Amino acid sequence: MISFFVLVILYFAFSWGLPWHEIPSTISFSYVFDLFFALSVSFFYRLPWKFRWNVTKQGLKAFAEVLVLAIGSIGAIWYLDIENPFRMVQNLEWHLLLLAPVLEELVFRQTFQRLLIANVGGKRVTSMLVAAIFAFSHFIGLKALPVEYVPFIGFQVFYTFVLGVICGQALLRFHSVLAPICMHFIFNLSFYVALQLEII
Repeated sequence: MISFFVLVILYFAFSWGLPWHEIPSTISFSYVFDLFFALSVSFFYRLPWKFRWNVTKQGLKAFAEVLVLAIGSIGAIWYLDIENPFRMVQNLEWHLLLLAPVLEELVFRQTFQRLLIANVGGKRVTSMLVAAIFAFSHFIGLKALPVEYVPFIGFQVFYTFVLGVICGQALLRFHSVLAPICMHFIFNLSFYVALQLEII
């Protein structure tokens, strides 16, 4: 357990502490760090990699849960008229639909949650704890975004915790990191569609 918390601290120290935004690139180099971190830790601790996943009724139920969360979150942002920062992001489709779902799930579910499972077993507490860390990671917006987006960041921390729990449960249920990646993709795709339709 100590090694788990040391890795979490190291991850945030590098992820938040280094000036990734100053490296000239259209895609943030922090994503390269995420990939390197996930691959290195998985290799060092010999964490299992499983990408095959057959969608079953349980899988469809998990997709439905994600869609309900996405529609509810989009509806709340629209109803409360919360200013969101997504339109500020260059290459939004790459960030929202590919990089975030894949790399965040590799870091939080494949790395952190699998490491916890190896230490405490496949318990629900693993998905709750990793979901809390996943939600906490979105507080970086307080450092990076103007003050008018603070209400959005607060709401984002709430819905990313719920999303993290769903993705964590998907890893426990289906034993494949592809399942949480797909859940995360469906959630972000819903946001992308809402943005394109100017709902939010």
